[in-house]
Amino acid sequence: MAAGCGPQTESASTQNSAAPGAASTAASSAVVTIISPHNREIQVEFASLWKAKNPNVELKWLDQGGGSDDLAFVRQQFSAGGKEKGIGIDLFFGGGGEIFTELEKDGVLTPLPSDYGIPAQLNGVPLRGKNNVWVAAALSGFGILYNKSIAARDKLPVPQNWEGLTDPKLRDRIGLADPRHSSSAHTAYEIILQSNGWDKGWKILTAMAGNARSFAASSSAPLQDVQNGEAVFAPAIDFYASTAIKQAGADKLGYIEPKGQLVVTADPIAILTGAPNAEGAQKFVQMVMSPEGQKLWFTPKGGAGGPKTSDLFRLPALPAAYKPIPQGASAKSDPYAAKNTAKYDSAKAAVRLRALKDLIGSVLVDNHDAVKMAWQKNPSLEATGFVPISEAELMKLAPQWDKPEVASAQKAAWAEASRAKFNK
Repeated sequence: MAAGCGPQTESASTQNSAAPGAASTAASSAVVTIISPHNREIQVEFASLWKAKNPNVELKWLDQGGGSDDLAFVRQQFSAGGKEKGIGIDLFFGGGGEIFTELEKDGVLTPLPSDYGIPAQLNGVPLRGKNNVWVAAALSGFGILYNKSIAARDKLPVPQNWEGLTDPKLRDRIGLADPRHSSSAHTAYEIILQSNGWDKGWKILTAMAGNARSFAASSSAPLQDVQNGEAVFAPAIDFYASTAIKQAGADKLGYIEPKGQLVVTADPIAILTGAPNAEGAQKFVQMVMSPEGQKLWFTPKGGAGGPKTSDLFRLPALPAAYKPIPQGASAKSDPYAAKNTAKYDSAKAAVRLRALKDLIGSVLVDNHDAVKMAWQKNPSLEATGFVPISEAELMKLAPQWDKPEVASAQKAAWAEASRAKFNK
């Protein structure tokens, strides 16, 4: 993709540029390579701003299919090639804060020259890493996208919180994503576990799986199903929901912010160790974090300094962006002036990130047909809801997840426990 063309998102595994040492110094200075789960609309708008400032430097966008898959790819590449050489990728842009905490722990992020005016935390949720190895570029809230017209037509109960998705009347009406591939799905499930308590949270997740049509490999698929009417409800990041509502119309789609369970999290950006174009990467971060870049997130399309092609419906991470909020902005209030209505421990979420994804995958996703059948037979949170392991036990196991023998044995044990519970 030449500078000035629309962004071209490619699977990183197919790119020569993703191989360590692949590009010469001269070639790498003419391209900035970004791995990102961000959608095409975001890529287009930031590519347009970049072109205006850096017409001779190409942007190359890579994606493995979602934030979780992008993280796994980057970790695998560093493991194979070593931290010093780099992996031929300059930036990681987008995904939950836990992804960046994981990369920070791996030691594969380069400290940024500034904090760009981003505070250390928001309601206890970190917004930047130690020594500014990552910073929040935007903020994200989580809720439920739903198809208003079908819910009204079929007289379905409309949930007001996450537990509302356990209603047996919603059987086969919920769309979910596999957290092993989707970082936003993982964050939604983590919020459910933390805001409801571990045991009750697991019973809610079990019932949601029992009501789900399927588990998709990407977070966008369930949202598309809601728009198409194949599903009626799906967990969603606020901006994905806003985009869908804008496209379909507020009479057809709606967004539910779970009552008493609001959590706003970081959506960061970072430079990877050994970046082939470190100077270009720093320029890109500076652009995203500048008042001009931050304004793109929530200014309406066509507005002064706003996006040219699509509304992005994001919350800027820069507090100054809200002083004042631009006319017509998608955000109507300042998140820094509000309080999360549920506690969220990002540090805990980061420690158990990979272990929790595999636990949910082994218990609910891989054995989904049996989970659905068991829930259909007895749709009771107490009887069919399943707590496969205590929270304390998972926290003890999680730090050992780098040991393949530990992870493999546990996944097999969890899969067997799921079969014992549901395959009757």
